[in-house]
Amino acid sequence: MIRNRTVKSIVGVTVSNAISIVAGVIVGFIIPKILSIEDYGYHKTFTLYTSYMGLFSLGIADGIVLKYGRYDYDELRKEQFRAYFKWYMIVHIILCFLMVCLSFLVKGELPFILRALAVNTIIINEVGYFQQISQITQRFKEYSARKIIQSVGSIAVVFLCVLIWRKSGRLNYRLYVTLSIAFSFALAAWYISTYKDIIVGKSISLCNSRKDIILFSINGFPLLFANLCSTLILNLDRQFVSALFSTSEYAVYAFAYNMLSLVTVATSAVSTVIFPALKRSSGEGLRSNYAKLIGIMLVFVYFSLIVYFPLNMLIKWYLPKYVDSLPIFRIIFPGLGISSCITVVMHNYYKVLGKNIDYFKKCIMVLCLSGFANTAAYHLFHTTASISIASIITMMVWFVSMETMFVHEYKIKRIENIFYITLMGISFYWSTSLENIFISGLLYIGAFCIVTIMIKRNIISEIVSIIKNGD
Repeated sequence: MIRNRTVKSIVGVTVSNAISIVAGVIVGFIIPKILSIEDYGYHKTFTLYTSYMGLFSLGIADGIVLKYGRYDYDELRKEQFRAYFKWYMIVHIILCFLMVCLSFLVKGELPFILRALAVNTIIINEVGYFQQISQITQRFKEYSARKIIQSVGSIAVVFLCVLIWRKSGRLNYRLYVTLSIAFSFALAAWYISTYKDIIVGKSISLCNSRKDIILFSINGFPLLFANLCSTLILNLDRQFVSALFSTSEYAVYAFAYNMLSLVTVATSAVSTVIFPALKRSSGEGLRSNYAKLIGIMLVFVYFSLIVYFPLNMLIKWYLPKYVDSLPIFRIIFPGLGISSCITVVMHNYYKVLGKNIDYFKKCIMVLCLSGFANTAAYHLFHTTASISIASIITMMVWFVSMETMFVHEYKIKRIENIFYITLMGISFYWSTSLENIFISGLLYIGAFCIVTIMIKRNIISEIVSIIKNGD
């Protein structure tokens, strides 16, 4: 059974993520309202490239996670970690300096975007470093508290932007990006204060810690590139739209993913807790929990698809200039069940089992397929919708590829998950094809209940058991 401590941790992080969802709703719907479509497109271009900035860690943080995933905070060797942090910051400062230099070679909005990325990369990677320390040492109360503060700060920045917009009648995306970076800087400073005992004080020399840093980088690079490949697979359709269509068309496309993120914030609660919990599990525990975790994730995500119906009405009423994003949102939303199983459950299993290179190889294969599928979709149809359909097909191939290892090693029945994903996808597309949003919503809820009871009733029993017993 999934342990009581793990369940409590997931619940705790879920509470903070629920507040993050509220913040996501506020940010996700107010910022598009007060920005022009073109400015929103530039803002989403900035956030798109921000998702790749983890590459600047050169695998150091990932190597630390892999080595210290079983340790409690008091067990960390502070003199060594002080040296590790110095190396971490030096690497980021050098790489970000190069990015600033590159900004002088481009034109348009790219110089500002590159310089903002350079500053933000140092900050978000520093915050990410300490968040990973919180996760691997299972300091989830602290992690949850910071997530709540981060969400409240994001809301405060948005309300400040609203005041500026109401006073001047216009808001430039550059101001919003700058204010967001300033708040992130304050959060990073708070992390430094919290973790000063592994930052400030006597440390081993940089020279003596160099071998550890190189080893972290070597061990962490497969995981880093696996993470990067996962991000590329999930973002590749947006990259195509950003490069091949206008800024306004990209803004509409990106807004569809903005709505999708409201659910992905919730699934990250499981992802945050699962790696350190699995790292401490026995081989038999890993085997028995895999099918349960996949089942719970699928049931949770396909239940969450119910939010499509109120969101559909909200967009038509509140943000009619983004109504063209709804067909894209309808196409990509069911794919969230597939991608969540891969990135939240399967990827953590590959990490714990030391199969990062296998994960990386499979991601490379799927990434190539995704590039081919998106290119073919663009040349054949020249529409953003065709590119989103290609991404859904690619995700299904990705799922089958990743689950092959568990079919062989854990003897799970692949057909059950594929059958459930297929039926729920068909149910969603069929119900949302109806014009009456209330009838289509009721039909989807009915289909979800019937399909889930037919195929995943054991998972429903498992969830009820966890809620009752917490063991």
